[in-house]
Amino acid sequence: MRLVFVHGINSESYTSEDIKERWLSALEKGWQEQQLAPTRKFTVDTAYYADILAQASDGKKAAVEMGGGDVSSGLAIEFLRAYAEEADVSEEELQAAAIAEGIPPEAVAQGVPHEGWVIAFAKVLERLLPTKGKYVARLFLRQAAIYIGDPALAAKIESTITKQVFTGKQDPTIVIGHSLGSVVSYRMLAGQALAGRSFPLFVTVGSPLSVDMFRPILPKRGRLPAPPIARWVNGRNKEDFVTMGKAITRKSIGFEGVEDVTDIIDNEDDRHDISAYLRSPKISRAIFDAVES
Repeated sequence: MRLVFVHGINSESYTSEDIKERWLSALEKGWQEQQLAPTRKFTVDTAYYADILAQASDGKKAAVEMGGGDVSSGLAIEFLRAYAEEADVSEEELQAAAIAEGIPPEAVAQGVPHEGWVIAFAKVLERLLPTKGKYVARLFLRQAAIYIGDPALAAKIESTITKQVFTGKQDPTIVIGHSLGSVVSYRMLAGQALAGRSFPLFVTVGSPLSVDMFRPILPKRGRLPAPPIARWVNGRNKEDFVTMGKAITRKSIGFEGVEDVTDIIDNEDDRHDISAYLRSPKISRAIFDAVES
């Protein structure tokens, strides 16, 4: 059995090995707290694309910041507006935050970023959302908007991950995706490239898959892919703003069968925390059972 970890946003300060150690440590702690000890051997691979995502969303590319970049798509704009509306951010607050960020008012005019101001608008929202009582991981909006709005970037990330953790690798494989990593990994598992592979368990945690703006970039499937996904467990802290509190349902992905787990260890300082998700009894137990199967 093999575990594959697919990280999410804001991971560029970690190496692939750092992520592996942190995730595995949290998972093993969850097992220990339930007095579970695996008897079967398993290996762990980490999909790492943080450097690609960070380079694309670091705000240093003038073409993206000032207009003329491919990332200024309507889909990315709608994605950002959805989070602004969910947090009840007012036009006045957006304007004040833009000034504080040193961003021209036209970047947030009428609550919608103009073409070419996607990253700037995301920065303003990230400044506002914590003060609205809604935790949102730093850089989530910027990095997710870039991924949504740039098909070439998404394809590059998926190609990189395929080479890292799937090409020439043995199954069965348990895939665990966090945050944006749940979107990346689901698109791959539901695609034709991995058809016929063996994935007894897919775990998503802190996932934004049910945020409407992701729907246009998801595979058009009417049922739980089987193969390759035999069982799908989704863990969500109801206060994790990245998920908008939404379960993964037929409405969001076109089919039923995703198990919704809301009994999550509550890290009040970071409700998007991967360690809290993996330590949670129902999540860690589902992974244990798959390892032992």
